[in-house]
Amino acid sequence: MGTSIYYTARRERPLTKEEQKNIDSLIQEYSVEKEINEYIESGKGLNWESFCIYDRESSDERDIIIEGSTSLPDNSREAMWEGFQHWSLLLSAIRCAILDAKWNVHVDDQELVWNEKYSEYELLR
Repeated sequence: MGTSIYYTARRERPLTKEEQKNIDSLIQEYSVEKEINEYIESGKGLNWESFCIYDRESSDERDIIIEGSTSLPDNSREAMWEGFQHWSLLLSAIRCAILDAKWNVHVDDQELVWNEKYSEYELLR
């Protein structure tokens, strides 16, 4: 069983079209699809999983504007840390693109904290 990073953003109003466009652009910028295909074809590299945002259409919780989880790579000693750094950078960029949302980001049961000074998530040790 692997380790995953989980993320939820809440606010009273839905994402604007501009915010969604920015999020989509950031997800594309941080995409690991090339690495996933390389791993599938050759077995080389990390066993990445694509960044996932759940479909919110059928949710009863209307204040959730983003919710998802992504498994961290775990096929080498450094894989999980590299995956954590990569996805936390993406989540930090998304958080900066969406103003006034309340965020919860955690890796399994370890909550990440937001560093206002550096505008990024940190894992408490």
